Amino acid sequence: MLRRTGARIEEMLELTHLSLRQYQAPTGDTVPLLQISPSKTDHERVIPADPDLVAVLARIIRRIRGSDGRVPLLQRYDFHERCFGPPLPHLFQRVSLGRLAVISPTYFNQLFKKLAARAALIDVDGSLITFSAHDFRRVFATETVNSGLPIHIAAKLLGHLDLNTTQGYVAVYPEEVIRHYRAFIDQGRARRPRDEYREPTDAEWAEFRDHFQLRKVALGTCDRPYGTPCHHEHACIRCPMLRLDLAQVPRLLQIETNTRERLDEAHRMHWLGEVAALEESLRHIDVKKQQAERLRQQTQHDESGPTAFG
Repeated sequence: MLRRTGARIEEMLELTHLSLRQYQAPTGDTVPLLQISPSKTDHERVIPADPDLVAVLARIIRRIRGSDGRVPLLQRYDFHERCFGPPLPHLFQRVSLGRLAVISPTYFNQLFKKLAARAALIDVDGSLITFSAHDFRRVFATETVNSGLPIHIAAKLLGHLDLNTTQGYVAVYPEEVIRHYRAFIDQGRARRPRDEYREPTDAEWAEFRDHFQLRKVALGTCDRPYGTPCHHEHACIRCPMLRLDLAQVPRLLQIETNTRERLDEAHRMHWLGEVAALEESLRHIDVKKQQAERLRQQTQHDESGPTAFG
């Protein structure tokens, strides 16, 4: 959850079943959304949920549901306000002292320490590497910005009011590299229109939210980063960014059959250049078939699609 949302620890622990929303796009597709309640900046925000995040949320919901199929209502203790909140279907709950309770930040940090010890990752000086919930927020910021997402959109997703805060979350490199790279950025920024470094308009935010609707292809959806062109000349079979639609598996199998027929012909005609290319295509088709099997298993466990949040 932290890795896929960039949420603060208190924001994540406050999530409830009611935080999950669905947006009906103009194309008719249903887009899952995660609503983050106001916390540090007292600003509510909404995050589009990618398929991996949907699968995580679906597993959480399935795990905490009671025998009646509902998420139990629990009161969460607010350590800042020093009071209990109203009964809500909190997502992060566990059995504590024989009864259900919302996971506390203290217990969460204990889990992190156990995970670090189990992973046994060693730093260059031989010490055990530890990590905090906020580290995942920095990873989220770094990867979204490095993948081409405009920094003012990333700031919106993270709930930052100041772009400099978002910049500070991007991965830390040696001081000399930072100094030279910042000088390069400042030079480039001086040549760019000033309105690029501002709060996104409603239209820009809507464009970001809906941009993946333009990624629809015959076999599924293209998951390339926001604002980037297709570098594979729309050869979707070979592209790792293709997220296969299970409904299109018969089409994939037909493409495989046609490719094998063409490969047989190429062998007969001694078109060795075609043979190599077709064999490479078959290898990528096999990867897509394995992906389809993983997606099918997720679907069987209600971990994908618009019903995952139900």
